[in-house]
Amino acid sequence: MNKVKIVADSTCDLNSSLLQTYNIETIALPVNLGDKACLDGIDVHTPDLFEYYKKSGKLPTTSAPTPAYYEDFYQKWTEEGYEVVHLSISAEMTVTPNIAKMAAENFPNVFPIDSRNVSCGMGILAVQAAILRDQGLSGSEIRDRILAMRDKVRTAFVISTLEYLYKGGRCTGLQALGANLLNLKPCIEVENGKMDVTKKYRGKLENVACSMIQDKLANAENVDLGQLYIASYGVSDEIMEACKKKIMECQPFEQIQVNETGCSVAVHCGPGTFGIIYLEK
Repeated sequence: MNKVKIVADSTCDLNSSLLQTYNIETIALPVNLGDKACLDGIDVHTPDLFEYYKKSGKLPTTSAPTPAYYEDFYQKWTEEGYEVVHLSISAEMTVTPNIAKMAAENFPNVFPIDSRNVSCGMGILAVQAAILRDQGLSGSEIRDRILAMRDKVRTAFVISTLEYLYKGGRCTGLQALGANLLNLKPCIEVENGKMDVTKKYRGKLENVACSMIQDKLANAENVDLGQLYIASYGVSDEIMEACKKKIMECQPFEQIQVNETGCSVAVHCGPGTFGIIYLEK
């Protein structure tokens, strides 16, 4: 039987139970608190970002790893006889998958994949890759199957504030001010590997999140009902339960997996972020 290691960058935002159940390895990506270089999920966690911002008024930043960083990781597993299938965030959002591709050129048994997605949109593909591994597929076969599957991922987020997008230079001050004054919460979807605002909702987060769920799921066809993933941060238990109830009213998913957004997503979206991720058949 082939020995295949399924790997995802830490931006996959999968909870520890999923990582353990499906035996998925993660690679911690760099996060900078000013001049202090950290690694996502190792020496910096999502609450640390907001504490730093609160104290300094400066937004933490993310950066891409070096090819050598990936090469060291690949070498560790290939020397143990593994093939490596490595999923990264969309190349439309970062240079990370290009760096992984560059590093993998030195390893014929490493198969990097641009997920064309972010957060659990990458994570759900990593889980599918692990399922294929457990079915006995080789690294190259898994890569080919995941490449064919990645356009079937549906990812949509609503965010409570534009403050962090504004601080990160992803929207103007006027846009942020207008959204705050009107209590607008944009819906951001991943389409063609890019994040775009597709709708603007108005009101409290619970109502907005449930409205997004209704819009995306109520009349959706060809939905894979195996699992839906929630990716969120700073969402109360009460709101979470209301959203889970709404999801099940719309589509009878076998499982709903709740995950917390890690540093790379949270630093741009801020607290009060709620997303749903699922697959089409």
